[in-house]
Amino acid sequence: MKPDRQVVLLVGDGRDWPPELEPFLAREGYATDRLADLDAVVRFLDHGAVRALLVVARPLGAADLLVLRRVREASPRTGIVVVTRTPTSPDLKRAFESGATAFLSWPASTEALRQAVESGALPASPGARARP
Repeated sequence: MKPDRQVVLLVGDGRDWPPELEPFLAREGYATDRLADLDAVVRFLDHGAVRALLVVARPLGAADLLVLRRVREASPRTGIVVVTRTPTSPDLKRAFESGATAFLSWPASTEALRQAVESGALPASPGARARP
């Protein structure tokens, strides 16, 4: 991997990700890496420029939510993107409350994916996470 390329981390089982995702990210100039679980993410942040973290929406445990918060604190410009096939999932709300910067309903458009990956670089909009 070239040191100047930013990395998009795909967290979870490899079967969770659509086959077209990594080629798309490569065309956009991102390197990708896969991590089995969220625990490894914080250690990975020390080794390079992580542009975004993609996490499959699933029931997130307390430890997972703490990891998302630590990522936001340690690397506030890293996007945390929750990917789901059901955007009404209560886990999305919990993920946003814990630091997620975007979510995608899959399949997603190229533009939506691009915006989600770059969501950590965007300033937070007032009240974006204030909804009950």
